[in-house]
Amino acid sequence: LRKTIAINILGFDWFKGKTKYQHTFRIREDETGELLNDELEIHFLELEKFIRLKRRPKDALEEWLLYFNNIVGEEMEEIAMGNPGIRKAMTIEQIFFKNQQERRLYELREKAARDEISMINGARAEGLVEGKAEMAKDAICKYLDARFPKMSIDLQAEVQRINDLVILDKIINKIYTVNSLDEAAAIVRDATESRGRFS
Repeated sequence: LRKTIAINILGFDWFKGKTKYQHTFRIREDETGELLNDELEIHFLELEKFIRLKRRPKDALEEWLLYFNNIVGEEMEEIAMGNPGIRKAMTIEQIFFKNQQERRLYELREKAARDEISMINGARAEGLVEGKAEMAKDAICKYLDARFPKMSIDLQAEVQRINDLVILDKIINKIYTVNSLDEAAAIVRDATESRGRFS
């Protein structure tokens, strides 16, 4: 067996009740706890826990975690100057994303897609229905805030009042295609009203 290292970068808190952001696992025998070997490692890195530390990176790993959290500005530029890998990644990113607004919308769509998959899997595995609803509302509101800042405050408040997972799933499946705040409001209204008609 050749050494294999799996690195899972999570945009949400997976290990509840723990403040550390990095977790490493190896294969052990169930009863004795004997370590099989050192050839397989599974790492989990929780981005949100790292950001909550609110500190400058201490090493290269933390510099990458800062980059994966989409931090921008002078601090990130300074880190990139001392980290060739991050500097290269940022250069490629700048070439790929010419337009700042389109880049942000792309990132939000990608994050929402990952969050949606995580929400569904997490809710099925652990029955965290309430947590799934909160994550869905958060994803919808973050997108509205990025796409229609200030103008979408009332609509975000309306979304926050929705606790029905069926309604939230309908909204999250359509909200990323809107071109105007009116379209977004119509999606929220239609999802809410259609649930009322068929419930």
